[in-house]
Amino acid sequence: MPAKRSAGPTQQARATQPAPGQFEVSEDDAERALERTLVATGNLLVPSGFAEVEPLFSYARRETPSLVLFNQNRNEFTWSLDMRLGLPWESQFEIALPYNLVNQQLTDVFVAPPQQVFDRSGNAVGDLTVGLAKTFVHESGWIPDLLGRITYEAPTGPLKANQVPMLSGQSKLSFAATALKRQDPLVFTGTAGYTKAFEANHINPGDQVNFQAGAFLATSPETTLRAVLQQNFLQNTTVNNVTFNGSNSAQSILSFGASSILGRGILADLQVGIGLTNSAPKYSVILSGTYRFDTGL
Repeated sequence: MPAKRSAGPTQQARATQPAPGQFEVSEDDAERALERTLVATGNLLVPSGFAEVEPLFSYARRETPSLVLFNQNRNEFTWSLDMRLGLPWESQFEIALPYNLVNQQLTDVFVAPPQQVFDRSGNAVGDLTVGLAKTFVHESGWIPDLLGRITYEAPTGPLKANQVPMLSGQSKLSFAATALKRQDPLVFTGTAGYTKAFEANHINPGDQVNFQAGAFLATSPETTLRAVLQQNFLQNTTVNNVTFNGSNSAQSILSFGASSILGRGILADLQVGIGLTNSAPKYSVILSGTYRFDTGL
């Protein structure tokens, strides 16, 4: 296993005794505060012999004005359990299973006053995602860390629940490459990916091309702040082998996050996203907690 690196403030641990009622941050935990955040966000891998469990809750608000004769609003709630296992040869196994609840409202805006014509909620288990990631190059001079990732999203969830379109029901295969460059106390990351969508239930949502750029700042041994810009380009949707030209879209999301070590092996993370295009969520909130432990392998 390669030697661990840390950035800026993460190189120092607290030498003073903790105040009454406070936990003591070990030197190893303090040095890995920034690293833990990079792992949780998919920019680094879990060391071999360790594993992470991450319960996650997210909320997204979508507002689509003038959808034919209606305005459509959606509240999307997701509870997920993610797991990451560090493997030999600088690789990692990943698995995630979400549970989705969606509330959708349609409002007729061509009458005065506007009238709500649809307000329903559906909930169901989402699509199971499994993946493998591996580090290929370590940072040296101007060369950044480079890692690759392949994931498969199995259509284990339904397309609709209680007549509400869900966030599941599609089969997808994704490939991504991530670069990471340190400049104490900052870490810069960039990811490029491609997602191949397969037809399920006579629907193909279209392939995706994804780009992401982020900056991480270690503000203290236990806390890291970040800003990430994500850009997704979605191709046209096909239904029953009929392609709907003009159904393609571009989604831009600017996210701000903060993470902090709360105790031995525990990292808490809060992220807020703002949609920059009409097809992106208007805003989103993600709250998660990650627990790392030694597998003994």
